[in-house]
Amino acid sequence: MSEVGRAMAKLAAIQKAVESAVNEVINRSRMGPKEPAQYRRHYDSSAVGMYFTQAAQQLGVLRKELPDWFGDFQDLAVDPDVVPNAYSPGRLKQLSRDIGQMMEIRANSEHASHVIKEPQRRAFISHGRSKDWYEVQAHIERDLKLRTLELAQEASQGRTIVEKLEAEASSCDSAVIVMSGDDTDSAGNPRVRENVMHEIGYFQGRYGRRCVILLHEEGVSVPTNLAGIVYVPYPKDTIAATFGVLDRELRSLYGD
Repeated sequence: MSEVGRAMAKLAAIQKAVESAVNEVINRSRMGPKEPAQYRRHYDSSAVGMYFTQAAQQLGVLRKELPDWFGDFQDLAVDPDVVPNAYSPGRLKQLSRDIGQMMEIRANSEHASHVIKEPQRRAFISHGRSKDWYEVQAHIERDLKLRTLELAQEASQGRTIVEKLEAEASSCDSAVIVMSGDDTDSAGNPRVRENVMHEIGYFQGRYGRRCVILLHEEGVSVPTNLAGIVYVPYPKDTIAATFGVLDRELRSLYGD
């Protein structure tokens, strides 16, 4: 995996951890039917400080490897902003937004560097434990005549998961991500598995946002850092309900 690829993967993981900290409900065990959720007013530096330093380190990698794109990126606010040595929720949210901006810049740089390349016409399918992706893969290949790639179906060849993801992603130019509720958050609500969340950020950085299509199971919590991103909803166990919109989006990328 390239230095830039590693940096983007780490930033996606940091952003996920920051969002989890911000959205943690601290009174869940004693919540009544009318009691609102309570969130932390501040975070001790020993618990979250590493997210800021790690993000700053990855920004340093991006500045070194892609100076034309990240050389003038603003320094991250890494110091505690609550006396004596803590961070406010606002400071964590700002870090998440900064990471999102880095991902957007990376997506633009990838698009600019691949403008003259012929499209691969192949969609990477990312998913959690749900088997809904089988239907998605069959539909894309049978009805749209597009090739797909699903990581577990490819030979590992002694590679780590990250190495395999990086290598196989290079043979695709879009991603279809199934956001099924395979895990639960701190409030007991269904949420997307962490590996899927990481891959959303990774593929948006690699292919650009317009080339990443999110299929979202209704009722599954969506992290705040994805609040502005368009996704295709579907009722549980009826992912075929997304196929009309999915077809439209893929045809807009590849043509009829």
